[in-house]
Amino acid sequence: MSNTNHVTLAAIHRYDLGVIICKSCNEVIATLPTDGYKKFYGLCNSTLCIDKNKEANK
Repeated sequence: MSNTNHVTLAAIHRYDLGVIICKSCNEVIATLPTDGYKKFYGLCNSTLCIDKNKEANK
């Protein structure tokens, strides 16, 4: 389950309503300027998340 309660704190610019969330640990990676609230998923640079993703793709 995604925990994005801290997303508003990560939005530095006024119109950064797009959020990139790590699909492994649910941490906010970055924000993007978008017209509305959008969630994108990727991987953060944490070695735990990268290793977990490698194991899942085997």
